[in-house]
Amino acid sequence: MARRNDNEGIINHFGALRLRVTGSGSLKMKLFSLSDVQNSSLVDLTMSATTNRELTRLCNFSQQRVYLELKTTNKDEYFVISKIVVYTKSIASEFPG
Repeated sequence: MARRNDNEGIINHFGALRLRVTGSGSLKMKLFSLSDVQNSSLVDLTMSATTNRELTRLCNFSQQRVYLELKTTNKDEYFVISKIVVYTKSIASEFPG
């Protein structure tokens, strides 16, 4: 039987994001599963030009892999991210069936 590659197929629970971000406006965040089958919008983050805090946003998303979309929606808004921490936990070795 062929051996699986490291973490291939493992189901992860994505519980929170912690960001060190500066900018202006509101940062919109959304998690997507593979092929955009499922998604989860996170609470918007209001940015400031200077900050001494890393902000945390909770999420509740379980998938094999995700990608994170970060965007602003108004003209002249911008963001600079210097750190992202994603809190995950493996919850299953594969999808059932």
